[in-house]
Amino acid sequence: METMSGVPSTNTFAFYPGEDELIQFDEGFYNTDLSNLEISNMVSDDSSTSSSSSTSHVSSSSGYIPRSIDQTISRSIIGTQNSGTAELLMKSWEQSTLKVYNSSYTRFLNFCTLNSLDPSNITLVMFMDYLTHLFKIKPPLAFSTINNHRSMLNQLLLLRNQTDIVNDPFITRIMTGIHKLRPSSAKYKEIWDANKVFKYLSTIKVLPKFTYTALLNKTLVLCKMFGLARSSDLVKWSFKGLNITTDSIRGPVINAKEQRKDGVLSILELTSLDDTYSQVCPVRHLTTYLKSTNERRKKHQSDSVFINNDGTPLQVNQINEVVLSTLSKSGIDTTKFKSHSTRSAMASLLLSNNVPFHVVKKMGRWKSNDTVDTFYDKRIIGEKSGGFLNNSHPTRP
Repeated sequence: METMSGVPSTNTFAFYPGEDELIQFDEGFYNTDLSNLEISNMVSDDSSTSSSSSTSHVSSSSGYIPRSIDQTISRSIIGTQNSGTAELLMKSWEQSTLKVYNSSYTRFLNFCTLNSLDPSNITLVMFMDYLTHLFKIKPPLAFSTINNHRSMLNQLLLLRNQTDIVNDPFITRIMTGIHKLRPSSAKYKEIWDANKVFKYLSTIKVLPKFTYTALLNKTLVLCKMFGLARSSDLVKWSFKGLNITTDSIRGPVINAKEQRKDGVLSILELTSLDDTYSQVCPVRHLTTYLKSTNERRKKHQSDSVFINNDGTPLQVNQINEVVLSTLSKSGIDTTKFKSHSTRSAMASLLLSNNVPFHVVKKMGRWKSNDTVDTFYDKRIIGEKSGGFLNNSHPTRP
């Protein structure tokens, strides 16, 4: 299979700091007592601000206030008579993202109602006051939760072409202050043993004979773990961009988190295991899986590596369901550990088996050493010597 040239590498910028990177600002701001901060005093009372602020303290001019994200997006589209435009915009987000945004929008709507504000007219002062309101809520909201609210408002503002508010330095400074006063904490203090999953998967014999679903499910889990991948990475992994050799498979993840934040194209790579571990070798399984999809791909011409039996691309929720089912059958407590925990489980297993730190960091495409140390390198529950893959880890530089 030939490598696809000219893979898109659109440069975008991050609107907010995440766990992988904290935007730094001048000293002095961190000493701000954010809980007592009056945001309105930070903005000069010029005519434009005064005008936009005053219009926000009224109900929507049409008398209709959207009650959900999809209704809001529909009303944000100006100049089109095509009812399908809003639907296409909605499809650009994952269902899991829309679920978070709808929850965030409901809280924002309540804030507007209580303060007699128009949610369809988001001003800079209104945005900052809302972030401060979220910070003061008891019990305290996590930084990531407040970040989700900010992301939701950013999307609405971008749809209305209000980039001046999205890019305003006050918003970024406030979020950095919140992160400083309430830093992100690791979700897990300890992590499950990835060897348990590999032992279970080794009992599922899909090679050389297989059913499509069984091969797909097993391959998904192996790729997610050995690639230290997010579910969204597997959805966006480019089929046309794959470079396949006997020793490895690598290819771009289109519009991955790394690309959205830093404009850097994210490459997901898998390395072969020796014959002793052929039943859990990600390269062997993925190669067989790709061959089995040739006819199915003709139906939809999808660029996704992983597709359904009818040729349509797999979605994040489908991958999560497969991963959680596999974890549960492997004896992992899925009431506590979710699909994303595979990243921490695999990173912890590799590091505990003396795989160099820089190799694991590169595999996970993490930018910061602190991110790996804080969020992904965990004590393995019931860790014992002589694990299933203790002597078969990748060693590429």
